Amino acid sequence: MSSSVFRESVTACDECDLVHQIPPLKRGERFVCGRCGHILLNYREHVEKRILGAGFSSLLMFAFALAFPFLGFSSNGAERSVTLFQVVSVLIAQDYLVLSILISLALFVFPVAYLATVIFLVWSFRHRHISLSTKRYLSHWVIVIQPWLMVDVFLVGVLVALVKMNSMADIQLGLSFWAFCAYVLLLLKTVTLIDRRWLWNSIAGRAPGHHIGEQLETANKQGLIGCHSCGATLLSSAHHCSRCGHSVYSRRPRSLATTIAFLIAAVIMFVPANVFPIMHTTFLGGTEPSTIMGGVFLLWSLGSYPVALVIFFASVVIPLTKILSLIWLCWQCYYPTERETLQKMRLYRITEVVGRWSMIDIFVVAVLTGLVQMGNLIAILPGPAVLSFAAVVILTMLAAMAFDPRLLWDKDERRVISSLSEEKE
Repeated sequence: MSSSVFRESVTACDECDLVHQIPPLKRGERFVCGRCGHILLNYREHVEKRILGAGFSSLLMFAFALAFPFLGFSSNGAERSVTLFQVVSVLIAQDYLVLSILISLALFVFPVAYLATVIFLVWSFRHRHISLSTKRYLSHWVIVIQPWLMVDVFLVGVLVALVKMNSMADIQLGLSFWAFCAYVLLLLKTVTLIDRRWLWNSIAGRAPGHHIGEQLETANKQGLIGCHSCGATLLSSAHHCSRCGHSVYSRRPRSLATTIAFLIAAVIMFVPANVFPIMHTTFLGGTEPSTIMGGVFLLWSLGSYPVALVIFFASVVIPLTKILSLIWLCWQCYYPTERETLQKMRLYRITEVVGRWSMIDIFVVAVLTGLVQMGNLIAILPGPAVLSFAAVVILTMLAAMAFDPRLLWDKDERRVISSLSEEKE
């Protein structure tokens, strides 16, 4: 019978449910799960000052990006320039309201809300008069918004759009373009500085301690539940986290059923997204529709091989591979093969990381629509496949979020835990 030791700071891995004691960490160190390799805690040096510096600088660059022309082009003596706001306003004027809402959320609402909330939370660390309920609510929103930050994807979409336009017009990069590049880099820096467990420790104090056995075991086996929001461990009888107030569960309720439902919807939307035109181009009075693969072939014929490959992988390979990968992972939860669970986890992590990059084609169409509006001389409008393809991207991202990777480990738990215990001895 293994002895028990009181641990003041324990946490359960979000991806495999193994319970760990968090050792004292020095600034700049990180703690990694010994079972699946998932990073549990990053303790960075001077993190509060760095977050405030990167966050304020990012907002400042965003303000500059809105104040000046973003892109311009000239063709046959006609010239046009647009700001970032005009990219959205043109879509609204052309009655593409849903697409304009998606672009506004990805480009303006989510990034600014994220930065403002993070800055406020870090500022509140030294101002205790801010209520805990307010900080809890804002912290939940920071975690929810973070996967939907796509300004880096938008920037790549702008570059692809410029390559597409280079053959038919002269392109000018405005002052806002360079400010936007700085804004993207600073926003990404801010995101990398935010660690979820560090954030909750700073807001609501250390997680409650528990008696855990010396033998490496999952939270489920020790009568505990790991909070998926703040990383605290609670008794299995708990329904809400005592630290962050979030609902807790040993395994995500109806995870596989929800994932499969999202995947079925994504497969259905994938068909019209690739059959119908994603863009209509008017040039000297003639209108030509273009599908996703049609755009890839056009870029390839023009000699833009790298850009053609980027569009092909982002718009065809990644969505299809992600759908097939998640279907296979769901199958593994019912009928696991002999393949190592760690390999399945790597596949799951890849699907999470690359999924949002499929939005490149949506952003390309939005940028070209906002920029290229010169009547019958030259004009570009979104096609019916735009919303279908956007639905595919969103549905596959939701499917990956709904999937609970801990289900993969449940089938292989006994063998992995025993091997880890032998290594520890």
